[in-house]
Amino acid sequence: MEVKQMVVLHEDFFEDFGFILDTEKMCFSKKLPQAKQLIFLNYTQQTQVNLLEYQVGIRIDDVEMIINQFLPSLGNYRERSITHLETLDNINSDFPRRFLVENKLEIAAVKEKIDEFFIKEGFHWLDQYSIPSVLERYFNRVPEQNINTQNFTYRSARGVTMSKLYNPEEYINVKNFYLAKLEVMQETPFTLASFLNLLDYLENI
Repeated sequence: MEVKQMVVLHEDFFEDFGFILDTEKMCFSKKLPQAKQLIFLNYTQQTQVNLLEYQVGIRIDDVEMIINQFLPSLGNYRERSITHLETLDNINSDFPRRFLVENKLEIAAVKEKIDEFFIKEGFHWLDQYSIPSVLERYFNRVPEQNINTQNFTYRSARGVTMSKLYNPEEYINVKNFYLAKLEVMQETPFTLASFLNLLDYLENI
């Protein structure tokens, strides 16, 4: 079974909740006024076993269009970059990071679990973190906390941009934390210069 076939298995279910299949990216997306919700399915065929992994993501368009003016990216990355991506096991610890499947019966059983997960938790998680101020708090309430799916360069850019846009009262503290952390991490001069250019932009909007 190919990735496309795996994704199509979910199409009717996710469409019932307003998600549209993006055949180019092989994911499901739902556009909201300030954000886009994304559901990804990765299906990897190996010699003895196949792996199924699900991820959910949020894209805050205003944030992504700003930061990608200053961070290194290729081609149309700013059009498809994701503000936050999460694996299901970080939302519900009872879920594995990946499902091992060997046949269609096991795939059907996983699909049933996934449907139940989204009805009980997944859609609520997506709705909650699609609110920019809520996602800002997730990034910046404990800024030293690691976010597994975020490279720190991008995490700091997103964190400081969301603070400026959605929690300006804390912007100075957030900015100083990320700037100090980038210096401690001995980031390249180019990375630091890009971050400083971003700060200059944010402070003049």
